[in-house]
Amino acid sequence: MAQKGSQFRAEANPALRTVCAHCGKSIPTEVGHPHPLDAEDRGIWRETWGLLGMENGSPRVFPTCTECYQAGWRPPGFVH
Repeated sequence: MAQKGSQFRAEANPALRTVCAHCGKSIPTEVGHPHPLDAEDRGIWRETWGLLGMENGSPRVFPTCTECYQAGWRPPGFVH
């Protein structure tokens, strides 16, 4: 199992990070359930939301941070 701060996790590896499509904040590429080491320490349940929208007539996944997601931001052509 990878340890907290491991190079194999987005927390410590910039190659495993992306930016929020709305605000530009750096967020992990991991989408879904928290890593077990994060769940207890910081109560992080989800930092990245992959929202499906449209760009230039084609579907695209827009990485979105929790703050923008909770504030109601959705990409153009958002599909529920």
